Amino acid sequence: MLEVIVIGSGTGVPSLKRASPALVVKTYQTCILLDSGPGTLRQLLKVNIHFSNLDVILYTHLHPDHITDLIHFLFACKYTPAFTREKPVFIFGPRGFLSFYEQLEKAFGHWIAVPEDKVSLSEISSPSIWAHEDVIITPFATFHTENSQGYILQSEGKKVVYTGDTDFDESLIKVVENADLLICEASFPSNYKVEGHLTPVLAGKLAAEAKVKSLLLTHFYPECEAIDIVEECSQVYTGPLFLAQDLLFLTV
Repeated sequence: MLEVIVIGSGTGVPSLKRASPALVVKTYQTCILLDSGPGTLRQLLKVNIHFSNLDVILYTHLHPDHITDLIHFLFACKYTPAFTREKPVFIFGPRGFLSFYEQLEKAFGHWIAVPEDKVSLSEISSPSIWAHEDVIITPFATFHTENSQGYILQSEGKKVVYTGDTDFDESLIKVVENADLLICEASFPSNYKVEGHLTPVLAGKLAAEAKVKSLLLTHFYPECEAIDIVEECSQVYTGPLFLAQDLLFLTV
C-alpha cells in the first residue's frame, strides 16, 4: 500500500487555505517529496515528517513556487543535531538543475554547501529509470517549461503519476495510462485557460483517455475557488475523483 500526502495544494499566490506545491509519496521503505514550494518543511511537520526523514526529493521544474524550500532544506541540513542519517538524501531535478544549484551556491555560499554523505544532487530526465529501495522512478517530459517533467512512481504493484505543471498533449496519455492514481494539476477554470497549465476539464480528458483508476487534482489558483471543480472535471472523467486540500491523506 502506498500513501500519498498533499503537503501544499496551491500555487505561488499566498493563501491561508493552500500552501505552495508539495506532495509526499510513502512506500514501505521510502519517503519521497515531490516539489517543495515555500513553507514546505514546516508543512511536513504537521504530518509528522521531519526533513531528515526524506529519502528522495524530486523537482518537476525550477519555478519559485515549486523549488524555493530547497534552500531551506539545504540550510537546515547544516544543523547537524537535527539531521542524522546513515544514507544521503537523493535530490533530483530536470536538465538545468545542477546549473541552478551552482547559482544558489554563488548566492548563499557555504550556508547551503552540504557534504555528499548527507545530500546527493543530480539531474534525471527522460528517457531514464532510477530505482531506490522499493520504488522505481521514471521521469517524463511535460509541457510547461523547456525542461519541465513529471514522474512515474512504481512500487508494490502500484503506479502513481505526478504531472507537475503541464499543458495538455496527446503524448501524455500513453505515459499516464492505467495509473492507479494520477496526481494532476488543474490550475485554472476553462474560461480562464492559461498556456502551460491544465483546466479541470483538460485534466479530466487526460485521465479519461488514459483510463486511470483514480484522479487527484491539485495546484489550484484562486480563480478555481470560484467554480465547481468537480462538476467541470466530471464532464469528461467519471472515475474516482479527489480534490487536493493541504494535509490530505490518500492510500493507493
